[in-house]
Amino acid sequence: MGFSTVMVRIFNLKVLSALVTAAFLAGCETLDHLTAPGVEGLLLAPDFTAVALTDGGIGDTGVRSTLDGRTVSPQSLQTMLTAAIRSKRPDVFVGTRGRYQVSAQVIGDDVSKRSQDIEGTTYRWAKRQVRVSYSVVDGATGRQVWGGIIATENETLATYEIQRPTKTSERVLEEIVTALTDTDPYPYPDPPAFNAVVTQNFEGFALNLPYQS
Repeated sequence: MGFSTVMVRIFNLKVLSALVTAAFLAGCETLDHLTAPGVEGLLLAPDFTAVALTDGGIGDTGVRSTLDGRTVSPQSLQTMLTAAIRSKRPDVFVGTRGRYQVSAQVIGDDVSKRSQDIEGTTYRWAKRQVRVSYSVVDGATGRQVWGGIIATENETLATYEIQRPTKTSERVLEEIVTALTDTDPYPYPDPPAFNAVVTQNFEGFALNLPYQS
């Protein structure tokens, strides 16, 4: 009798743990969708629903890039896009038997910088924004069922405590050295890596596809 009671308690604890884990994962999924980036110029066919997507799955994926002066491997981008979809949408089958075909085109990779001095501290930011245009086509009908542009960005920050020379001669010397060496005593940080920001974009696309909450 005592052995049975212990076994029941263990079973109940396992069930409770599974329920808590499921609730936690569901909460993370909801949070992901709530924080998904917006879609510019969204096209969404009425029949492209969460049920249609999960029943049909995603087949071919392809990525192109039109960045000037940049060589970005389409194969590596395609691998990253497929991995992002699988990571954020485990409810959707991704493989050659999938019904819906996804094509993406990287249309922007912009780096900008900004600076601000606040109470003796210099702040330097370097921001990267990536813009990608997406199209989803129904392989059964050849009709586009989803489309739009997604922009994602991230930035790095460097902070410096400003050390001002107290003597006029020291300030003049510092200005001369800076001018001759063409160096910035407070350099900007390197911007976020392209691969990191484009991965955020691909994940944002996956989260914006129809889903059932």
